[in-house]
Amino acid sequence: MNDGLQQPPKPTPSDVNQHVTHSIKNNDFTKLYSMGFGFIFCIILLVSIYFAKSILLPIIISTFIALLCSPVVNYLVKIGLPRLIGVLAVIFLIVGLIFGGLSLLSGPAQEWWAKLPTLVKDVSQEISTAANNTSFNSAANEAIMDDSNVGEFKSDTMVSLVKSIAMATPTMLTQFMMALFMAYFMLSYGRSLFTGLLMQFDSFENKRKTVELVRTIQHDLSRYIGTVTLINILLGVVVGIVFSILGVEDPFLWGALAGIMNFAPYLGPLISMICFAVVTYVQFDSMSYAFIVISIYLFINMLESQFLTPTLLGKSFNLNPLIIFMWLILWGWLWGSMGMLIGVPLLVCVSTVLERLEIFGRIHLILKER
Repeated sequence: MNDGLQQPPKPTPSDVNQHVTHSIKNNDFTKLYSMGFGFIFCIILLVSIYFAKSILLPIIISTFIALLCSPVVNYLVKIGLPRLIGVLAVIFLIVGLIFGGLSLLSGPAQEWWAKLPTLVKDVSQEISTAANNTSFNSAANEAIMDDSNVGEFKSDTMVSLVKSIAMATPTMLTQFMMALFMAYFMLSYGRSLFTGLLMQFDSFENKRKTVELVRTIQHDLSRYIGTVTLINILLGVVVGIVFSILGVEDPFLWGALAGIMNFAPYLGPLISMICFAVVTYVQFDSMSYAFIVISIYLFINMLESQFLTPTLLGKSFNLNPLIIFMWLILWGWLWGSMGMLIGVPLLVCVSTVLERLEIFGRIHLILKER
């Protein structure tokens, strides 16, 4: 019986196919739009990080110091010491350790700085001799490698090196002082600021997750930096002792260099190896002995990186070596040597945040080594 209402026409198979195709095109367009927006956001973020180095670097270093030293300050407060006194004691301890280490190494470092012109001259002459002994003795080669050009190269190298160090030193000292002052305020007043931040959450669950996230980051970062620092100190001592046995001048200066550069995995040991090769070759005038020295250093570094560090840190910090290498190159390009030194602790923080919040799904698994 017809009640006067018209039934809508049934969709044909072609209509269904067109609807599905249209939906797929819309989804593809949405994904492409999201990818493009994400790419533009990453470019803007990298540019901002690059130009904000002078501001962000002290903030990051002070945050690392505060997270690392917060358990010590809390323990001092727990045993009855006023928080202000505990914070000042920790800050002065850090300053004392840094300047104590610098004072021990300043003498050998000044001697090598005085030897630097001779070192550059010797290396330049060795390069000239090696180039002249090859079969490519063209007029252009001779023009490049004559004495006047070698002297000009040496002079330009020294001038540029002195200028770069002279320009970088005030900036580094200023950033270091800013980082210490920021760390002082973070350790003194960070708890009240964090409590005020928690009061902004209405849900108890959100407050609990925030507290757990901060505690996890603090625990992971403290464990990583503390363990790696002890390992690198041990590495520097071992390298210094071995170099002393091998007869290398100022062995513990180079041990300190090996320990500091080891904070940047892969790239740091490579830079140390090049420095050790040049120093030992100039000192002993023997390529074979220089090869022996750097081979022993690489053996020590391999034992540390492949056995000691994974054993002490465990699987939770086994980050993918390819990710670490690319990450260090990125931060080295952004912030130079300091970017490479703080790159891995930053990656540990990023991995912890991604794993705890799961805001990007299971993307944190990409960072892990399996």
